[in-house]
Amino acid sequence: MKKIIIITVLIVILITGGYLFSKTSTFKNYTNNISNFLKLKKENDYLKEKMSNETSLKANITEFNIENKELKMLKERLNKESQKYITDVAIVTKRDFDTWNSFVEINKGSKNGVKINTNVMTSQGLVGKVIEVSENSSKVELLSAVKYNSYISVQPKNNHQLQGLIKGADEKTGYLKMTLFNVNDKLKAGEIIVTSGLGGIYLTGIEIGKVKEVKIDNLGLNQTAYIEPLYDLNDLEYVILLLSKK
Repeated sequence: MKKIIIITVLIVILITGGYLFSKTSTFKNYTNNISNFLKLKKENDYLKEKMSNETSLKANITEFNIENKELKMLKERLNKESQKYITDVAIVTKRDFDTWNSFVEINKGSKNGVKINTNVMTSQGLVGKVIEVSENSSKVELLSAVKYNSYISVQPKNNHQLQGLIKGADEKTGYLKMTLFNVNDKLKAGEIIVTSGLGGIYLTGIEIGKVKEVKIDNLGLNQTAYIEPLYDLNDLEYVILLLSKK
């Protein structure tokens, strides 16, 4: 009985004490601080979410603007090439990591008029040629392949007297290697290199890249120019197919 009385008294004291404490300024300050903290946390979470959404939106807008610009350039180049050639547009559908610099697959094939050696380009210039064709797809060998399978006869855009050959790319820099026919020919950095049309595979006057540097070997017998491709190797999504001359 005594235990029950003692427990009852303690409960009354705790309840009374808690009630009195709740009326004190200390308790009020404590609860206000908790309330303010929760309010600030809620506002902070809202601002973080808003900033995240704005950042994501800006990124999406930037990506959209870039793609829209690329498609506009592609359309302009397609209109230009369509005056001389029968053309088509293809999408890059497959690209393996191990052969990233060498090959891509596209979604156009023989039923679209694609053939072996069909020239493939972007809005900036030549990227390669078709080497395999099926009914609905094709495999393209890129100019940037270190072990490119054929020579490309080329010349400076503004000097058709100077001739050279491109075959493959430098493994370290990715620049295309152009061998000049005449060791005394003068080729300047920044000059644009285009296809000459000799050899029968590549059409005439398609831009390939710009000269980064020119080197002569130790014996002074060979002159090699290193050409930076005009297209972005890591952003190859749409290509133009030059199917045949009109």
